[in-house]
Amino acid sequence: MSCDRCQKPATVHIKEISGGAIRELHLCDQCAAEQGLAAQKHASFFESVNALIIGRTADEVKNLKCPDCGMTWKEFKDTGLLGCIRDYDIFAVQLAAWIETAQAGGNHHTGKIPAARLINGPDYLRRKQAILQMKAELSQAVSDEDYRHAAELRDKIKAMEEQAG
Repeated sequence: MSCDRCQKPATVHIKEISGGAIRELHLCDQCAAEQGLAAQKHASFFESVNALIIGRTADEVKNLKCPDCGMTWKEFKDTGLLGCIRDYDIFAVQLAAWIETAQAGGNHHTGKIPAARLINGPDYLRRKQAILQMKAELSQAVSDEDYRHAAELRDKIKAMEEQAG
């Protein structure tokens, strides 16, 4: 819908009902501000929840800024790119909420399965899942310094990956 005054995209919509007559007004931000009807800025649901979790107000969350690169959350939302490695820590709560939104409730990227792999059927998926599980076990075995078990897992993973092709 476009602004009734200047034809830019309308962002402020007013509906007035008086004496049974309905009057609608659609304005862009600039025209609304000129008429003293500037849109109120409300914190999003995620900003409000994040503010509660990390003990900051919604405005403080909105104005968070990386001390290393100067990146703000708004800049990230506009560009989709973080400025440096520290941004992952600075915006951890916001990123988690953003990822869950983008992944339909998931908190990690699940990716897509190439069409060529789907032809191989569920066996491929089971092998892939087993490999991922063994890789996690391998990482734990290395952390626990259980190198014999880690070597066995490494060999099993290698064999399964060669079989999966």
